[in-house]
Amino acid sequence: MRRRNETDLKAFFEPRAVAAVGSLREVPGTAYWVIRNMRHFGFAGPIHPINPNPSAYGEVFGASVRSSVLDVTGPIDLAAVITPPATVPKIVDQCAQKGIKAVIVLSEGFAEAGEEGAKIQKMLQDIVHRTGIRIMGPNTFGVVNAANGLATMPPYADQETLQRGGVALCSQTGSIGPHQMPLNDWNYGISKICDIGNKCDVDEADILDYLADDPETKVVALHLEDIRDGPRFMHAARRLTARKPLVVLKAGHTEAGARASASHTGSLAGRDPIYEAALRQSGAVRVRTWQELWEVPKTLIYQPLPEGNRFAVITFTGGQGVIATDAATEAGLELAVFSPDTVHKLSRISPRLGSNPVDIGPVMSDSRSQSSTNPFSALEQTMPIVLQDENVDCVTFTFYAGLQLVPMLPAIVDMIETSARGVSKPVNAWIYGTSLPAMEELARQLHARKFPAYLDLDTAIKALGCAAAYSRIKANLSRQGMEECR
Repeated sequence: MRRRNETDLKAFFEPRAVAAVGSLREVPGTAYWVIRNMRHFGFAGPIHPINPNPSAYGEVFGASVRSSVLDVTGPIDLAAVITPPATVPKIVDQCAQKGIKAVIVLSEGFAEAGEEGAKIQKMLQDIVHRTGIRIMGPNTFGVVNAANGLATMPPYADQETLQRGGVALCSQTGSIGPHQMPLNDWNYGISKICDIGNKCDVDEADILDYLADDPETKVVALHLEDIRDGPRFMHAARRLTARKPLVVLKAGHTEAGARASASHTGSLAGRDPIYEAALRQSGAVRVRTWQELWEVPKTLIYQPLPEGNRFAVITFTGGQGVIATDAATEAGLELAVFSPDTVHKLSRISPRLGSNPVDIGPVMSDSRSQSSTNPFSALEQTMPIVLQDENVDCVTFTFYAGLQLVPMLPAIVDMIETSARGVSKPVNAWIYGTSLPAMEELARQLHARKFPAYLDLDTAIKALGCAAAYSRIKANLSRQGMEECR
């Protein structure tokens, strides 16, 4: 048996040459479409189409079809396999003979499908233990690497490009990636995407170990249905969270959800209090919704970490301030008490200001009645003052967007960016209004400037709460590391 490398998953994400094994018909859901997606997104290395009936195809994207990976001249690092389950063990064995380091089994019909599928999945595990080859899946869409254009999913990917960024998304579901989510419309920059599927070999601990050392990744967002090896996961997670934030959505935390998990990936979700304790001890920041899993990383990657959890909010109405205060408390933040100097500066702008939440709505109304040329001058003036307060660690502000403001959006974005500049504290925005296109466009333009904007107030504040929680976690892990070194 060859020694199994538990942490080096480089062949999955950074292969020099790839084999795509399966049907080469020009329809989504086949090996042909795996090749098509990789070429579309710019993967430049050799891709070898493999099918037991090569004469039926001849060439695919200029490459000769081979009947087996063993017939390919030259090295292959990664094979993407999408064939009927019963054929997969033989193909993986051939990959091991060829010296291929990594195989992604895209096919469904394994442990999630019943006893017969579970037996075939066990055969794959036996091959891993015998040969040392690594397998991702089965029942997966595989990986995406925005840096090299690798994209192994077989469905049609309705995106023009992969936007490069610092968020790594790892999931036990295929509902991620450019074939499922409007990443470009969101201006959402990714480093890696990974669907670990049934986890017959590669699991969440392997992925965390790889991403901890990945220079492209700054934040990891992880969706889990179960954890196979608790101690190994906790070790990998603590290693990662000492360097970068880990945001976790643990699905299946209800009894009904646990049953659904068993039928989805063949996993048993387990008791939620145990997972809660394990995630907390691992340094992970836990979120509760699919939206939060995607949205929270934006603040973590675009903004500095807060030094504490004292929160301020600048709103257009008093009602928004009350809602924000409730959301902040639930997110683990506390309402900041402004310093006397801040109270004095705000009061000079208007006697109506001076307390937290900062309600600038009446001030804006006054400015409009005075024919001000800048209806948003109140925000432009108050944001720097609030951010500079020594009693404030993080800030959310609200902003209205309507169709009449669309021509002004570039100037508005400039104003917001300038107002927040020069202060090393996290700040994000909640965008609301009467026009969804205007709201989304303002959010997109802010994201393009690496400024986190949200269409949901609770999520914006939850993101700051997660940033404050991770700041405490990182400080604690740093202290523990220093003590261990003494």
